[in-house]
Amino acid sequence: MKPAAYHRLAASELINSAQFYERRKPSLGESFLSTLDATLGKIKRHPEFGKPGELGTRSWKTTRFPFRIVYLEQADRLWIVAVAHLSRNPGYWIRRLR
Repeated sequence: MKPAAYHRLAASELINSAQFYERRKPSLGESFLSTLDATLGKIKRHPEFGKPGELGTRSWKTTRFPFRIVYLEQADRLWIVAVAHLSRNPGYWIRRLR
């Protein structure tokens, strides 16, 4: 399995979203992080199963929370480009690939 590395803005999205959920209800932020961790585990085991996207990316939708992990499989790692909320403007993260 390849290790995962986060684009700095994807890492911020992850942290900010977890904090948002934690403010809404104690332990909900932890549930969010657990859900994303489980999704990332699936991606690591089967990166080829992700939904094909822009510029060679793939993505995988999480369960329970309305997010999609957008990633690019590279030779030595899975690069997490975005932790994208499904109601956000699609493709906002494309400029991160340049």
